[in-house]
Amino acid sequence: MRHVVSREADGQEVFSKTRKVSVAYYLEYLGFRHRVCQSFFLKTLHLSNTAVQTAIDGKSDSGTFGKRDGRGRQPSVNKTDAEHMDAVRKHIKSFPTVESHYCRKDSQRQYLDSKLTIKRMYDFYVEKCQNEFDENYQPVSVSVYRHVFNEEFNLGFYKPKKDQCAECSKFELMTPADKEMCRLQLEEHLARNKEAQVAKASDKQRAHDDSAFRSVTFDLQSVLQVPSSDASLMYYKRKLCCYNFTVYEQAEPNDGHCYLWSEVDGRRGSNEIGSCLLQYLQSLPKTVQEISMFSDTCGGQNRNQNVAAVLLYAVQSIDHISVIEQKFLEKGHTYMECDSMHSAIEFAQRNSSVFCVSAWKTIFEVARRRNPYKVHQLSCTDFVDCKALCDQLIRNRTKNENGDTVSWLKIKVLRFEKNNHRIQYKYRYDDDFSSINICGRGRPAIANLPELTQ
Repeated sequence: MRHVVSREADGQEVFSKTRKVSVAYYLEYLGFRHRVCQSFFLKTLHLSNTAVQTAIDGKSDSGTFGKRDGRGRQPSVNKTDAEHMDAVRKHIKSFPTVESHYCRKDSQRQYLDSKLTIKRMYDFYVEKCQNEFDENYQPVSVSVYRHVFNEEFNLGFYKPKKDQCAECSKFELMTPADKEMCRLQLEEHLARNKEAQVAKASDKQRAHDDSAFRSVTFDLQSVLQVPSSDASLMYYKRKLCCYNFTVYEQAEPNDGHCYLWSEVDGRRGSNEIGSCLLQYLQSLPKTVQEISMFSDTCGGQNRNQNVAAVLLYAVQSIDHISVIEQKFLEKGHTYMECDSMHSAIEFAQRNSSVFCVSAWKTIFEVARRRNPYKVHQLSCTDFVDCKALCDQLIRNRTKNENGDTVSWLKIKVLRFEKNNHRIQYKYRYDDDFSSINICGRGRPAIANLPELTQ
Protein backbone atom coordinates (compact mmCIF):
# COMPACT_ATOMS: atom_id res chain seq x y z
CA MET A 1 0.00 0.00 0.00
CA ARG A 2 1.22 3.50 -0.81
CA HIS A 3 0.27 6.87 0.59
CA VAL A 4 -0.79 9.16 -2.26
CA VAL A 5 -0.35 12.91 -1.89
CA SER A 6 -2.87 15.21 -3.61
CA ARG A 7 -3.16 18.99 -3.55
CA GLU A 8 -6.52 20.78 -2.92
CA ALA A 9 -7.56 24.04 -4.56
CA ASP A 10 -6.49 26.09 -1.56
CA GLY A 11 -3.00 24.63 -1.86
CA GLN A 12 -3.17 22.35 1.16
CA GLU A 13 -1.77 18.86 0.83
CA VAL A 14 -4.09 15.99 1.58
CA PHE A 15 -2.77 12.45 2.26
CA SER A 16 -4.88 9.65 0.88
CA LYS A 17 -4.58 6.00 1.89
CA THR A 18 -6.28 4.82 -1.27
CA ARG A 19 -4.46 1.74 -2.60
CA LYS A 20 -3.05 2.46 -6.07
CA VAL A 21 -0.67 -0.50 -6.48
CA SER A 22 -0.87 -4.01 -5.06
CA VAL A 23 2.37 -6.00 -4.96
CA ALA A 24 2.29 -9.78 -4.81
CA TYR A 25 5.44 -11.85 -4.16
CA TYR A 26 6.03 -15.25 -5.78
CA LEU A 27 8.77 -17.85 -5.63
CA GLU A 28 9.10 -20.69 -8.11
CA TYR A 29 9.53 -24.23 -6.81
CA LEU A 30 9.43 -27.45 -8.87
CA GLY A 31 8.04 -25.58 -11.84
CA PHE A 32 5.19 -23.95 -9.94
CA ARG A 33 4.85 -20.41 -8.69
CA HIS A 34 3.96 -20.11 -5.02
CA ARG A 35 2.77 -16.91 -3.49
CA VAL A 36 4.66 -15.91 -0.35
CA CYS A 37 4.65 -13.00 2.01
CA GLN A 38 6.91 -10.01 1.58
CA SER A 39 9.13 -10.85 4.52
CA PHE A 40 9.71 -14.44 3.34
CA PHE A 41 10.49 -13.22 -0.21
CA LEU A 42 12.99 -10.57 0.91
CA LYS A 43 14.78 -12.81 3.40
CA THR A 44 15.00 -15.72 0.96
CA LEU A 45 16.64 -13.62 -1.76
CA HIS A 46 18.51 -11.45 0.76
CA LEU A 47 17.05 -8.25 -0.69
CA SER A 48 15.88 -5.02 0.80
CA ASN A 49 12.45 -3.58 0.18
CA THR A 50 14.09 -0.51 -1.41
CA ALA A 51 15.72 -2.66 -4.10
CA VAL A 52 12.40 -4.30 -4.92
CA GLN A 53 10.56 -0.99 -5.04
CA THR A 54 13.26 0.55 -7.27
CA ALA A 55 12.87 -2.36 -9.68
CA ILE A 56 9.10 -1.89 -9.79
CA ASP A 57 9.37 1.86 -10.35
CA GLY A 58 11.82 1.36 -13.20
CA LYS A 59 9.80 -1.32 -14.99
CA SER A 60 9.23 -0.64 -18.68
CA ASP A 61 6.28 -1.64 -20.82
CA SER A 62 8.06 -4.84 -21.81
CA GLY A 63 8.28 -5.91 -18.20
CA THR A 64 12.02 -5.43 -17.81
CA PHE A 65 13.95 -2.77 -15.91
CA GLY A 66 14.22 0.23 -18.20
CA LYS A 67 15.31 2.99 -15.89
CA ARG A 68 18.74 4.49 -16.37
CA ASP A 69 21.31 3.76 -13.67
CA GLY A 70 21.83 6.94 -11.66
CA ARG A 71 25.08 5.93 -9.98
CA GLY A 72 28.03 8.12 -10.85
CA ARG A 73 25.87 10.74 -12.56
CA GLN A 74 26.57 13.40 -10.02
CA PRO A 75 30.08 14.93 -9.84
CA SER A 76 32.10 14.02 -6.75
CA VAL A 77 32.30 16.89 -4.29
CA ASN A 78 35.86 16.02 -3.21
CA LYS A 79 37.35 14.88 -6.52
CA THR A 80 40.59 16.60 -7.56
CA ASP A 81 40.17 18.40 -10.87
CA ALA A 82 42.06 17.31 -13.99
CA GLU A 83 44.29 20.40 -14.03
CA HIS A 84 45.77 19.63 -10.61
CA MET A 85 46.16 15.93 -11.44
CA ASP A 86 48.04 16.75 -14.66
CA ALA A 87 50.33 19.05 -12.71
CA VAL A 88 51.17 16.20 -10.31
CA ARG A 89 51.88 13.79 -13.19
CA LYS A 90 54.07 16.36 -14.92
CA HIS A 91 56.05 16.95 -11.75
CA ILE A 92 56.67 13.22 -11.18
CA LYS A 93 57.79 12.79 -14.79
CA SER A 94 60.26 15.66 -14.39
CA PHE A 95 62.53 13.48 -12.21
CA PRO A 96 65.10 11.48 -14.22
CA THR A 97 64.87 7.69 -13.98
CA VAL A 98 67.25 4.84 -14.71
CA GLU A 99 66.89 1.09 -15.21
CA SER A 100 67.95 -1.24 -12.46
CA HIS A 101 71.09 -3.26 -12.96
CA TYR A 102 69.41 -6.12 -11.10
CA CYS A 103 66.12 -6.31 -12.96
CA ARG A 104 65.47 -8.99 -15.51
CA LYS A 105 65.22 -7.98 -19.13
CA ASP A 106 61.39 -8.13 -19.10
CA SER A 107 61.02 -5.74 -16.16
CA GLN A 108 59.68 -2.27 -16.91
CA ARG A 109 60.27 -0.77 -13.49
CA GLN A 110 62.27 2.46 -13.39
CA TYR A 111 64.18 3.89 -10.44
CA LEU A 112 64.64 7.36 -9.02
CA ASP A 113 67.54 8.67 -7.00
CA SER A 114 67.94 6.69 -3.77
CA LYS A 115 67.99 9.91 -1.73
CA LEU A 116 64.45 10.79 -2.79
CA THR A 117 61.21 9.84 -1.05
CA ILE A 118 57.59 10.51 -1.90
CA LYS A 119 57.37 13.03 0.91
CA ARG A 120 60.47 14.84 -0.30
CA MET A 121 59.14 14.89 -3.86
CA TYR A 122 55.87 16.30 -2.53
CA ASP A 123 57.76 19.08 -0.74
CA PHE A 124 59.46 19.93 -4.04
CA TYR A 125 56.03 19.92 -5.71
CA VAL A 126 54.60 22.37 -3.14
CA GLU A 127 57.62 24.63 -3.54
CA LYS A 128 57.23 24.57 -7.31
CA CYS A 129 53.54 25.47 -7.07
CA GLN A 130 54.37 28.43 -4.88
CA ASN A 131 56.94 29.69 -7.36
CA GLU A 132 55.04 29.13 -10.60
CA PHE A 133 51.42 29.80 -9.66
CA ASP A 134 49.63 32.61 -7.88
CA GLU A 135 48.91 32.62 -4.19
CA ASN A 136 45.34 31.35 -4.72
CA TYR A 137 46.55 28.10 -6.27
CA GLN A 138 46.16 25.22 -3.82
CA PRO A 139 48.47 22.20 -4.27
CA VAL A 140 46.96 18.76 -3.88
CA SER A 141 47.35 16.95 -0.58
CA VAL A 142 50.21 14.55 0.07
CA SER A 143 47.78 11.61 0.01
CA VAL A 144 46.65 12.50 -3.52
CA TYR A 145 50.27 12.91 -4.63
CA ARG A 146 51.14 9.53 -3.11
CA HIS A 147 48.13 7.88 -4.77
CA VAL A 148 49.15 9.14 -8.22
CA PHE A 149 52.75 8.03 -7.67
CA ASN A 150 51.82 4.52 -6.54
CA GLU A 151 48.91 3.82 -8.88
CA GLU A 152 49.94 5.46 -12.16
CA PHE A 153 53.74 5.05 -12.14
CA ASN A 154 55.99 2.00 -11.89
CA LEU A 155 58.77 3.75 -9.99
CA GLY A 156 60.98 2.90 -7.06
CA PHE A 157 63.66 4.56 -4.97
CA TYR A 158 66.87 2.67 -5.54
CA LYS A 159 70.13 3.56 -7.18
CA PRO A 160 71.19 0.72 -9.50
CA LYS A 161 74.56 -0.92 -8.99
CA LYS A 162 75.90 0.55 -12.20
CA ASP A 163 74.99 3.64 -14.11
CA GLN A 164 73.68 3.62 -17.63
CA CYS A 165 76.06 3.11 -20.48
CA ALA A 166 78.26 6.20 -20.81
CA GLU A 167 78.48 5.86 -24.59
CA CYS A 168 74.72 5.60 -25.09
CA SER A 169 73.96 8.40 -22.63
CA LYS A 170 76.54 10.67 -24.21
CA PHE A 171 75.05 10.06 -27.65
CA GLU A 172 71.55 10.94 -26.44
CA LEU A 173 72.78 14.34 -25.21
CA MET A 174 74.52 15.26 -28.46
CA THR A 175 73.24 17.76 -30.96
CA PRO A 176 71.82 16.36 -34.23
CA ALA A 177 74.99 17.32 -36.08
CA ASP A 178 77.24 15.56 -33.56
CA LYS A 179 74.99 12.51 -33.62
CA GLU A 180 75.53 12.11 -37.34
CA MET A 181 79.29 12.22 -36.83
CA CYS A 182 79.25 9.66 -34.01
CA ARG A 183 76.47 7.39 -35.26
CA LEU A 184 78.86 4.85 -36.79
CA GLN A 185 80.82 4.59 -33.54
CA LEU A 186 77.62 4.01 -31.58
CA GLU A 187 76.42 1.36 -34.03
CA GLU A 188 79.69 -0.53 -33.61
CA HIS A 189 79.30 -0.27 -29.84
CA LEU A 190 75.78 -1.72 -30.01
CA ALA A 191 76.91 -4.41 -32.44
CA ARG A 192 79.61 -5.56 -30.00
CA ASN A 193 77.02 -5.67 -27.25
CA LYS A 194 74.69 -7.78 -29.39
CA GLU A 195 77.51 -10.19 -30.23
CA ALA A 196 78.32 -10.63 -26.55
CA GLN A 197 74.71 -11.22 -25.54
CA VAL A 198 74.21 -13.73 -28.35
CA ALA A 199 77.36 -15.59 -27.28
CA LYS A 200 76.22 -15.68 -23.66
CA ALA A 201 72.78 -16.98 -24.63
CA SER A 202 74.36 -19.62 -26.88
CA ASP A 203 76.70 -20.86 -24.14
CA LYS A 204 73.82 -20.90 -21.68
CA GLN A 205 71.81 -23.16 -23.98
CA ARG A 206 74.83 -25.38 -24.60
CA ALA A 207 75.43 -25.75 -20.86
CA HIS A 208 71.80 -26.81 -20.50
CA ASP A 209 72.15 -29.48 -23.19
CA ASP A 210 75.71 -30.70 -22.50
CA SER A 211 76.74 -31.74 -18.97
CA ALA A 212 80.43 -31.69 -19.96
CA PHE A 213 80.20 -27.96 -20.68
CA ARG A 214 79.79 -25.35 -17.95
CA SER A 215 78.95 -21.67 -18.48
CA VAL A 216 79.13 -19.17 -15.61
CA THR A 217 79.00 -15.46 -14.94
CA PHE A 218 81.01 -13.86 -12.15
CA ASP A 219 81.32 -10.44 -10.57
CA LEU A 220 82.38 -8.72 -7.37
CA GLN A 221 79.50 -7.31 -5.33
CA SER A 222 79.58 -3.74 -4.10
CA VAL A 223 81.40 -3.24 -0.81
CA LEU A 224 79.65 -4.66 2.27
CA GLN A 225 80.25 -3.05 5.63
CA VAL A 226 80.53 -4.18 9.24
CA PRO A 227 78.74 -3.05 11.30
CA SER A 228 75.61 -2.51 9.24
CA SER A 229 72.58 -1.33 11.18
CA ASP A 230 69.82 1.29 11.22
CA ALA A 231 70.95 2.55 14.63
CA SER A 232 71.86 6.21 14.29
CA LEU A 233 75.16 5.86 16.14
CA MET A 234 76.37 3.28 13.61
CA TYR A 235 76.55 5.94 10.91
CA TYR A 236 79.40 7.62 12.79
CA LYS A 237 81.47 4.49 13.44
CA ARG A 238 84.43 3.38 11.36
CA LYS A 239 83.37 0.46 9.13
CA LEU A 240 85.18 -2.73 8.17
CA CYS A 241 84.87 -3.41 4.45
CA CYS A 242 83.92 -6.90 3.29
CA TYR A 243 83.99 -8.26 -0.26
CA ASN A 244 81.79 -10.88 -1.90
CA PHE A 245 82.87 -12.49 -5.17
CA THR A 246 79.96 -14.36 -6.78
CA VAL A 247 79.92 -17.10 -9.42
CA TYR A 248 76.58 -18.08 -10.96
CA GLU A 249 76.14 -21.20 -13.08
CA GLN A 250 73.80 -20.59 -15.99
CA ALA A 251 72.49 -24.15 -16.36
CA GLU A 252 70.00 -25.65 -13.91
CA PRO A 253 69.99 -26.00 -10.97
CA ASN A 254 71.78 -22.60 -11.22
CA ASP A 255 74.21 -23.11 -8.37
CA GLY A 256 75.63 -19.91 -6.89
CA HIS A 257 78.98 -19.58 -5.12
CA CYS A 258 79.94 -16.75 -2.77
CA TYR A 259 83.55 -16.10 -1.77
CA LEU A 260 83.64 -13.81 1.25
CA TRP A 261 86.61 -12.03 2.82
CA SER A 262 87.34 -8.79 4.66
CA GLU A 263 89.86 -6.05 3.97
CA VAL A 264 92.00 -7.52 6.76
CA ASP A 265 92.59 -10.65 4.66
CA GLY A 266 92.80 -9.20 1.18
CA ARG A 267 91.92 -6.46 -1.23
CA ARG A 268 89.79 -6.64 -4.36
CA GLY A 269 92.38 -6.86 -7.12
CA SER A 270 93.49 -9.47 -9.61
CA ASN A 271 95.15 -11.63 -6.93
CA GLU A 272 91.88 -12.08 -5.06
CA ILE A 273 89.75 -12.54 -8.18
CA GLY A 274 92.19 -15.02 -9.68
CA SER A 275 92.38 -16.99 -6.43
CA CYS A 276 88.59 -17.26 -6.21
CA LEU A 277 88.35 -18.41 -9.84
CA LEU A 278 91.03 -21.04 -9.24
CA GLN A 279 89.19 -22.37 -6.19
CA TYR A 280 85.96 -22.57 -8.16
CA LEU A 281 87.60 -24.37 -11.09
CA GLN A 282 89.25 -26.87 -8.74
CA SER A 283 85.86 -27.61 -7.15
CA LEU A 284 84.17 -28.55 -10.43
CA PRO A 285 83.10 -32.19 -10.89
CA LYS A 286 85.25 -34.40 -13.08
CA THR A 287 82.51 -34.59 -15.70
CA VAL A 288 83.16 -30.96 -16.71
CA GLN A 289 85.64 -30.70 -19.58
CA GLU A 290 85.03 -27.22 -20.99
CA ILE A 291 83.99 -23.99 -19.31
CA SER A 292 83.15 -20.47 -20.46
CA MET A 293 83.28 -17.56 -18.02
CA PHE A 294 81.54 -14.21 -18.62
CA SER A 295 82.38 -11.02 -16.74
CA ASP A 296 82.53 -7.26 -17.12
CA THR A 297 85.54 -5.44 -18.56
CA CYS A 298 87.15 -4.19 -15.33
CA GLY A 299 90.86 -4.18 -16.15
CA GLY A 300 92.10 -4.25 -12.56
CA GLN A 301 90.01 -7.29 -11.62
CA ASN A 302 88.99 -9.42 -14.60
CA ARG A 303 90.62 -8.46 -17.90
CA ASN A 304 94.34 -8.59 -17.11
CA GLN A 305 97.40 -10.79 -17.51
CA ASN A 306 97.38 -12.02 -13.90
CA VAL A 307 93.94 -13.61 -14.20
CA ALA A 308 94.92 -14.98 -17.61
CA ALA A 309 97.91 -16.67 -15.97
CA VAL A 310 95.65 -18.26 -13.34
CA LEU A 311 93.31 -19.64 -16.00
CA LEU A 312 96.28 -20.91 -17.99
CA TYR A 313 97.59 -22.61 -14.85
CA ALA A 314 94.14 -24.11 -14.12
CA VAL A 315 93.67 -25.65 -17.57
CA GLN A 316 97.10 -27.28 -17.32
CA SER A 317 96.88 -28.47 -13.71
CA ILE A 318 93.27 -29.71 -13.52
CA ASP A 319 93.15 -33.06 -15.30
CA HIS A 320 89.55 -33.14 -16.45
CA ILE A 321 89.41 -29.57 -17.85
CA SER A 322 90.65 -29.25 -21.44
CA VAL A 323 89.40 -25.80 -22.49
CA ILE A 324 88.69 -22.57 -20.60
CA GLU A 325 87.28 -19.49 -22.33
CA GLN A 326 87.07 -16.12 -20.62
CA LYS A 327 84.62 -13.76 -22.32
CA PHE A 328 83.93 -10.10 -21.68
CA LEU A 329 80.67 -8.23 -22.17
CA GLU A 330 80.50 -4.79 -23.74
CA LYS A 331 81.21 -1.92 -21.38
CA GLY A 332 78.03 -0.31 -20.08
CA HIS A 333 75.89 -3.36 -20.93
CA THR A 334 77.26 -5.90 -18.46
CA TYR A 335 73.94 -7.34 -17.30
CA MET A 336 74.61 -10.84 -15.94
CA GLU A 337 72.76 -13.56 -14.08
CA CYS A 338 75.11 -13.27 -11.09
CA ASP A 339 73.65 -9.82 -10.43
CA SER A 340 70.53 -11.59 -9.14
CA MET A 341 72.66 -12.97 -6.30
CA HIS A 342 73.65 -9.45 -5.24
CA SER A 343 70.02 -8.38 -5.30
CA ALA A 344 68.87 -11.39 -3.26
CA ILE A 345 71.59 -10.77 -0.66
CA GLU A 346 70.68 -7.10 -0.27
CA PHE A 347 67.00 -8.05 0.03
CA ALA A 348 67.78 -10.63 2.72
CA GLN A 349 69.80 -8.09 4.71
CA ARG A 350 67.33 -5.21 4.54
CA ASN A 351 65.89 -5.84 8.03
CA SER A 352 68.94 -7.45 9.63
CA SER A 353 71.84 -5.93 11.54
CA VAL A 354 75.37 -7.12 10.85
CA PHE A 355 78.04 -6.81 13.50
CA CYS A 356 80.64 -9.36 12.32
CA VAL A 357 81.91 -10.89 9.07
CA SER A 358 80.39 -14.29 9.85
CA ALA A 359 76.94 -12.64 9.99
CA TRP A 360 77.27 -11.82 6.30
CA LYS A 361 77.99 -15.51 5.68
CA THR A 362 74.70 -16.41 7.35
CA ILE A 363 72.82 -13.85 5.25
CA PHE A 364 74.35 -15.28 2.08
CA GLU A 365 73.21 -18.76 3.03
CA VAL A 366 69.57 -17.76 3.63
CA ALA A 367 69.31 -15.33 0.70
CA ARG A 368 67.89 -18.06 -1.54
CA ARG A 369 65.57 -20.69 -0.08
CA ARG A 370 65.68 -23.19 -2.90
CA ASN A 371 69.18 -24.42 -3.61
CA PRO A 372 70.95 -22.02 -1.20
CA TYR A 373 74.17 -20.35 -2.25
CA LYS A 374 77.41 -22.13 -1.44
CA VAL A 375 79.40 -19.75 0.76
CA HIS A 376 83.18 -19.90 1.19
CA GLN A 377 84.71 -17.61 3.79
CA LEU A 378 88.35 -16.93 2.86
CA SER A 379 91.36 -15.87 4.86
CA CYS A 380 94.68 -14.37 3.80
CA THR A 381 96.20 -17.84 3.36
CA ASP A 382 93.67 -18.69 0.64
CA PHE A 383 94.97 -16.10 -1.82
CA VAL A 384 97.85 -16.78 -4.22
CA ASP A 385 100.32 -14.38 -5.77
CA CYS A 386 98.89 -14.20 -9.28
CA LYS A 387 101.43 -11.62 -10.40
CA ALA A 388 104.34 -13.92 -9.54
CA LEU A 389 102.57 -16.75 -11.36
CA CYS A 390 102.13 -14.51 -14.42
CA ASP A 391 105.84 -13.62 -14.41
CA GLN A 392 106.74 -17.31 -14.44
CA LEU A 393 104.23 -18.52 -17.01
CA ILE A 394 103.75 -15.65 -19.46
CA ARG A 395 107.12 -14.40 -20.63
CA ASN A 396 105.76 -12.82 -23.81
CA ARG A 397 102.58 -10.82 -23.38
CA THR A 398 102.88 -7.89 -25.78
CA LYS A 399 103.29 -9.45 -29.26
CA ASN A 400 101.27 -12.08 -31.05
CA GLU A 401 102.71 -14.65 -33.43
CA ASN A 402 102.37 -12.21 -36.34
CA GLY A 403 104.41 -9.60 -34.53
CA ASP A 404 101.46 -7.28 -33.87
CA THR A 405 101.05 -5.52 -30.53
CA VAL A 406 98.42 -7.08 -28.26
CA SER A 407 95.93 -4.60 -26.79
CA TRP A 408 94.69 -6.37 -23.66
CA LEU A 409 92.03 -3.74 -22.95
CA LYS A 410 90.32 -4.48 -26.27
CA ILE A 411 90.21 -8.26 -25.91
CA LYS A 412 86.72 -9.79 -25.89
CA VAL A 413 87.56 -13.50 -25.74
CA LEU A 414 90.51 -15.41 -24.23
CA ARG A 415 90.93 -19.13 -24.86
CA PHE A 416 93.19 -21.52 -22.97
CA GLU A 417 93.78 -25.14 -24.06
CA LYS A 418 95.50 -28.01 -22.31
CA ASN A 419 99.07 -28.77 -23.40
CA ASN A 420 99.18 -25.59 -25.45
CA HIS A 421 101.67 -22.85 -24.59
CA ARG A 422 99.66 -20.24 -26.45
CA ILE A 423 96.93 -17.85 -25.36
CA GLN A 424 94.31 -17.36 -28.06
CA TYR A 425 92.40 -14.10 -28.16
CA LYS A 426 90.15 -11.97 -30.35
CA TYR A 427 88.82 -8.42 -30.22
CA ARG A 428 85.37 -9.26 -31.62
CA TYR A 429 83.27 -12.34 -31.05
CA ASP A 430 82.88 -12.85 -34.80
CA ASP A 431 86.63 -12.57 -35.52
CA ASP A 432 89.10 -15.43 -35.83
CA PHE A 433 91.47 -16.19 -32.97
CA SER A 434 94.96 -14.75 -32.84
CA SER A 435 97.67 -16.39 -30.73
CA ILE A 436 100.26 -15.23 -28.22
CA ASN A 437 103.26 -17.50 -27.78
CA ILE A 438 103.72 -17.09 -24.06
CA CYS A 439 107.20 -18.67 -24.11
CA GLY A 440 108.74 -16.10 -26.41
CA ARG A 441 112.13 -17.52 -27.38
CA GLY A 442 112.47 -19.59 -24.22
CA ARG A 443 111.38 -23.06 -23.23
CA PRO A 444 107.74 -23.70 -22.29
CA ALA A 445 107.13 -23.06 -18.60
CA ILE A 446 103.90 -25.05 -18.49
CA ALA A 447 105.78 -28.32 -18.82
CA ASN A 448 106.78 -27.94 -15.16
CA LEU A 449 104.14 -25.88 -13.44
CA PRO A 450 105.47 -23.65 -10.63
CA GLU A 451 104.31 -23.88 -7.05
CA LEU A 452 101.69 -21.31 -6.12
CA THR A 453 102.65 -18.92 -3.36
CA GLN A 454 100.37 -17.03 -1.02
